[in-house]
Amino acid sequence: MLLLWALLLCWGVLPQARGATHTHLFLRINNSQLETDISNLLSENQVLEGMIRMAVTGSPSEGVSVMDSLPFVREELVDKKSGLDLSLVGDLLSGKTMPELKKLLTTAGLVIEDAKGPEVTLQILSDSLLQITLRCKLYLSFLEILWLEAIKNIRIGVRLEQIGNKTQVAFEECHTPPGSLNIKILKRSDTLLPNQLLKLVTNTLEKSLPFLLQKIVCPVATNLINFLLEDILHIILPPIISGPDDFQYYVTTTEFTEGAILMRVALVTPCGPHQRAPRSEHMVPPPLPGLSQNSMADLAFWLEIYNDILACLYTSQEISVEPQDSSETDLWELLSLSSPQSQPKAYNLTRGSLGLIISAPNPPTVLLDGRRTTVTQQGLLMLHGTNASSDAVAWQLLCRGEFSLRSQKQQLQFAPHGAVVTLGPYPTIIKEQEERLKTLLLAVLKRWFLPHHNEWLREHSLPLPNIKGVSFSLAQMDFSEDYILLTVPE
Repeated sequence: MLLLWALLLCWGVLPQARGATHTHLFLRINNSQLETDISNLLSENQVLEGMIRMAVTGSPSEGVSVMDSLPFVREELVDKKSGLDLSLVGDLLSGKTMPELKKLLTTAGLVIEDAKGPEVTLQILSDSLLQITLRCKLYLSFLEILWLEAIKNIRIGVRLEQIGNKTQVAFEECHTPPGSLNIKILKRSDTLLPNQLLKLVTNTLEKSLPFLLQKIVCPVATNLINFLLEDILHIILPPIISGPDDFQYYVTTTEFTEGAILMRVALVTPCGPHQRAPRSEHMVPPPLPGLSQNSMADLAFWLEIYNDILACLYTSQEISVEPQDSSETDLWELLSLSSPQSQPKAYNLTRGSLGLIISAPNPPTVLLDGRRTTVTQQGLLMLHGTNASSDAVAWQLLCRGEFSLRSQKQQLQFAPHGAVVTLGPYPTIIKEQEERLKTLLLAVLKRWFLPHHNEWLREHSLPLPNIKGVSFSLAQMDFSEDYILLTVPE
């Protein structure tokens, strides 16, 4: 069974970690999935089992022995093979001895034979108040002459109380609402049973069932739901923050919404001072898209925050290229036109003392266009052994972005097919050969830079939170105008 509830697991004080804290991440749990999980939890723990073989106004007992303690029922009334001998209690059933019948009924004559459920329904009353309704179905018998089905609801209120960065759960009284009892006659041994008997059975159930349910079911159900809320989901990445290379997710606030339980999540990342500064916590993110159909949960990254996180994962890249084919040789020769110091040393190409340097000091940036993702990477191309920026060619590579999920990490890759390169500032001496420069540069970037860059990105993927009951290895990547979403199907 998937145990899903992710809320309310804030740890009082925020992690004391070096690095940056990124807010505006969102974790959502589908309400319908939560209903199923609570129902399964209560059923697996058999919260109604304690009521089976219990007299509605008596105590647990075994078989027809529930009758044995009744002082006004003589032993000869009970046939040991078939239970109560109806031929001896005709006066009771005819209504002639109604006081005795009432005493028999209200003492131990009405027995719960079986129970089903409970079925769970959630109702969002406000962003901080959830009502859980447990629909309990009980099957009862009376003196083996009447068999009934009774359905009674239990309601439990769950209130969220936000104290600073900590969300606490408070339970309101578990109770049985008035007017929620439904009784159905399943079988009767005599179709002419008096109306007084049926009315008496109904009155007894209306008075006694609420007490039994509140006494037997409410404590167990409340404890299990409380366990679900407090202990099921730990949205934390082990190990606990202990060094500059660790990550940690934690929930800051939780609220109930119409379609899902919504948790605002913060992520601590090992950003250094040289990396992109995190955005202000007071920035207002755009509205979230709706939770996808047939999904149990999702984790949503605001695109702006995702790019900030990507910057925290990134370190400057530099690749040395020794020309080996005509594209690289031609590119080297083209760049050497703008670097007089390199021209006398052209012969060093064969000895590898001169070559090309591809550098990418800044992190890539993800862009969203509907359901498509593109990723851009800026960099410089220069001759090996030259440091003058005036001799370098600035470039920007635009590729289709490919996301994958492996080993609890999210990976980003540059797809080489369809890649496009544009030029920034470059030496004016080679301006007339701009198109040739772009063609040669794109070939070199595809052959040298992209494989190296993709390998680095695989090794420095974004760790995802370990959430009990939610497996991101099965998630699908979805995209909206402003969000990257990891959607977990049902």
